[in-house]
Amino acid sequence: MDISGRGVFLTGGAQGIGRCITAALLEKGARVLFCDMNAEVGKATEEELQKQYGADNVAFVQCDVTDADQLKAAFEAAVSKFGAVEICANNAGVMDERIWEKMLAINTTAQIRGSQLAFEHMRRDKGGRGGVIINTASAVGLNRHHWFPVYVASKHAMVGYTTSCAADPDMPALGVRWCCLCPQAINTSMMDFKEGAVKDAKKNREIVKLYMLGPEVVAKAFLQLLQDADNNGKIMVVGKEAVYRKRMLVDEDEVSNPVVEVTSMPQPPKPGHSQ
Repeated sequence: MDISGRGVFLTGGAQGIGRCITAALLEKGARVLFCDMNAEVGKATEEELQKQYGADNVAFVQCDVTDADQLKAAFEAAVSKFGAVEICANNAGVMDERIWEKMLAINTTAQIRGSQLAFEHMRRDKGGRGGVIINTASAVGLNRHHWFPVYVASKHAMVGYTTSCAADPDMPALGVRWCCLCPQAINTSMMDFKEGAVKDAKKNREIVKLYMLGPEVVAKAFLQLLQDADNNGKIMVVGKEAVYRKRMLVDEDEVSNPVVEVTSMPQPPKPGHSQ
C-alpha cells in the first residue's frame, strides 16, 4: 500500500506506541485522526504534530473506546475529515488485572468494535475503497504467562479474531486486509507494572528492563505491515527484529512449537465409512 494521502483512524494515539505510529504515518504523508481517553495529553500531542505536519493532516478526538457511541462518533469524524478511512489501527490497550472486566472491554471488545466499524466502511461491495485493519495485540497473545492471565487472554482473543476475519475466502474481493501486531516489552507507561496490576510487579519490572525496546520499533513494524501487500492474516512479532510468525502453543516443557495452519475444517465421515 502507498501510505501517502491515506486517511487513518487510530485509537490510543496520545502517547507511547500510538503516538509513534501516528508520527511515522504522518512522515509518510498519511492523514491521521487519533483518539485517546486522556484529553490533556491528546491535545498537547495534537498541537505538537500539527505544527510539524499541518492542521489539515492530523487531528485528535477525546474518546472512551469502551463507549460504543463515542467510538463510532470518533471513527465517523475521521471519515468526515478525510473523505474515507483506508487504514484503521486499533491500538488502545491497558494491563491491569485489578480491573479485568474493563481491561477486556478495552483490549478486546473495543478493538473488535473498531474493526467492525472499519470493515463495514472499507468493504468494496458496499461502496468502500478497501483498506487495512491492524490490531495491536501482544507477543503474550501467542503463548502463556501466569503473571497477568486476563491480559494474556485479551491478546489471544485479538490474535484469534484478526486471523479468523482474514481467513474469510471473500476477503480479497472485499478489498480488506487484516494484520495483527504483537510487540514484546516496549518502553511505555504500561511497563510500569503498578502493584497489584500484575503478579510480582517488582520482579516483572526487573525482568523487562533487560530487553525492553523503544516504541519506534513498533512504528517501523507497523509501516511494514501496511507496505507488505501479500500479508493478509499475518501475525508480526516485534522484538529486536520484526518477524512474521504463526500462532504458537507452549508445551509443558515451556518450548513453543508452531501450530499447523488449518486450511479447511475436517469433514465428518460419510455414512457407512470409517476414518
